[in-house]
Amino acid sequence: MIDTGWGLKRRHERKDYGTNIVFAIKDRAYSGILKNISIGGAFIATSSVNQVSVGDVITINIPFTDGRKHIRRKGRIKWENNEGFAVEFL
Repeated sequence: MIDTGWGLKRRHERKDYGTNIVFAIKDRAYSGILKNISIGGAFIATSSVNQVSVGDVITINIPFTDGRKHIRRKGRIKWENNEGFAVEFL
């Protein structure tokens, strides 16, 4: 387990990403910045944080660093703050 320094523990180390993304919740699209990512989850900064709730299932389009392809992942919102929210991949 990795100590986040915030009293939380993670199973996987997160890597900085900093890429614009599109995510969907309940068939509605939003934009944000994928701040960091790991095998188990990610943090997304977004001005649409007031549109999400803990427990929501989201679909994220994650671009590869070369920008030519992307992968689609489903996740569940674990927590949120004023900047964005954390996602645990399903």
